[in-house]
Amino acid sequence: MELTQEEKAARLQQAVINCSVEELLNVYDELGDVEMSAPALGLACRFRGLDVARALVEKGISFDFPSTPEIETRYRCYIGQKYANYRTNYSLYLLKIFRGGLKGACSTKGMKFTQNAKRDAGKPLPFLADDERVRVLDYLMQQREKLSFQPEEMLFYATYARDTIIYEALKKRGVTLSQRRVQAITEGGAATDGYWYEYGAMTGKLADEDYLEVMQLLASELGGKPFYYTEKMFDITRNRFRDIKVFDYFLAHFRQDKMNKYQMIRGLIDDNVLEAMAIVEREGWLNAPKKRDEMIAYASQKKKTEALAWLLDFKNRTADFAAEQEKAEKKMMRELNAAPDSVMELKKLWSYRKREDGTLVITNYKGKSTEVTVPEKIGRGIVTTIDISAFRGSYAGAYPTWEQINQHRKITKITMPETIHTICWSAFRDMYALTEINIPRKVEEIQKYVFSGCKALQGITIPDAAKKIDEYAFHECKSLKNITIPCTVEKIGAYAFASCDRLEEVCICEGVREIDAYAFKDCSSLKKVTIPGTVERIGKWAFANCSMLKEVHVCEGVLEIGECAFKSCSSLEKIQIPQSVQCLLTGQNNIGITAEVFHGCPRVTVYCPEGSRAEAYCREKGFRFEYDNKL
Repeated sequence: MELTQEEKAARLQQAVINCSVEELLNVYDELGDVEMSAPALGLACRFRGLDVARALVEKGISFDFPSTPEIETRYRCYIGQKYANYRTNYSLYLLKIFRGGLKGACSTKGMKFTQNAKRDAGKPLPFLADDERVRVLDYLMQQREKLSFQPEEMLFYATYARDTIIYEALKKRGVTLSQRRVQAITEGGAATDGYWYEYGAMTGKLADEDYLEVMQLLASELGGKPFYYTEKMFDITRNRFRDIKVFDYFLAHFRQDKMNKYQMIRGLIDDNVLEAMAIVEREGWLNAPKKRDEMIAYASQKKKTEALAWLLDFKNRTADFAAEQEKAEKKMMRELNAAPDSVMELKKLWSYRKREDGTLVITNYKGKSTEVTVPEKIGRGIVTTIDISAFRGSYAGAYPTWEQINQHRKITKITMPETIHTICWSAFRDMYALTEINIPRKVEEIQKYVFSGCKALQGITIPDAAKKIDEYAFHECKSLKNITIPCTVEKIGAYAFASCDRLEEVCICEGVREIDAYAFKDCSSLKKVTIPGTVERIGKWAFANCSMLKEVHVCEGVLEIGECAFKSCSSLEKIQIPQSVQCLLTGQNNIGITAEVFHGCPRVTVYCPEGSRAEAYCREKGFRFEYDNKL
């Protein structure tokens, strides 16, 4: 029997560990084409040494491998699609890494960093001696283009692995970090940028005793540029700040222009890291009386007694009480003279910008209330738009701040004025506590992600002016129990109501023309649905995994039912399909196995007219059906 590709790959790896060079080459010739030979070359570099590695290379084996989803699934590796062009790097087997691999690294997925390799007979093979590893490294560098070997990447991982032998050998040979790595470390990147993501993940996983040395080695590669700062980098480093040398290094080598100094101080207060507070004083971060008193109030509120004692002592040592009292009294008089609804007061609650036509766009809510009323006007400007991420409960760029995000997560009710006609995407995303909100009558588009992740949202009315519900609009609204899609809506976007697992009733009115892919996927409480005849297409996986769905009525006029549209609706008993449906698509599931419209629906009976396309489909695929010529 011919071996599968997985079996060929495993056989080649076994031969690397067990066979002589001659035997290994004979095995390779017998196997023929091996689509995934890169791991075998990596194991040769880890346990066998230069002679075996060279023999494999001379047979044409390299660290490259095909970039297909099937390869990624079959060998549990990265192929370069997730995290930009990130791939599993089997050359890293050369590094001195044990006990589960290099923590936080992306490109070691699918690799096992054992200290010994078990053999079929005899003693296990030990990890190579250092001098032999250097010989292998030299050979890899000589053949780098042929092997798809990147020594600059090896340098990055050797730094974090604390593999001084390989690190020093690479530096002696003039290897430096790639510009892509330097750019990620000094300029940051998007969440989907694997280089930026991995740098943060690996830095966060460093042992405390390794942190300073690794960061100093990285800094030597950056050409004098500072490390890029984000609040995430602060969060993953703050638990090390009890070592004052770490905090001092952090301030000196990360971009201070990006730092929210007072958010950092709050973090130090939360952790009672008094050692770092001395550096905060040295840097002058507490010289402003208002900010100093805010930190004192914060420490008191959080009951951080040690930090509070330090801050009170700092105030007693440095404050000019008479000057501060005079300034506070002047501020109080200005506030008393300001009307409660004045522009000055509203600016404390709202960030906004003015359009050319004079209307206003709300960009951020800065208040503390859990029940919020959006103003109809600010000064003379009418509020017409809620901007991207204005109330968002998860990080989304320059604003809102983490403190405001945490406050957004506590909001339970929002009331918007009828002057609003546009709500931008992600405006209310991940507001975990939001239970009640109105959509003004003039809003024409429910934009993507606008309510995604609002897990407590219990009910909402889509206005009659709405023409489209974009992708992910109500994704993971886990408390939503019923929804009516008005006749003005033409399209329900992909994943629009996916994972609304308490959604019991959906009313799709006549007028809706398209239900896009995955629109109601994983709505596990949905029991019955009627698809009106104006819908031309039901997208693929549209109602997949609706495990409680028992009855579906597809009205005359619907033309197409997409692949896996009702996949794994395990309770589905009855579906009515009219004469108009001419296309029932067959597709594949996520591991490449053919999957029908009703794949995984063991109870389903299809009711259809005699001689219809649905009857032919059921006969061809083996589904139960009964004639219903009234359809």
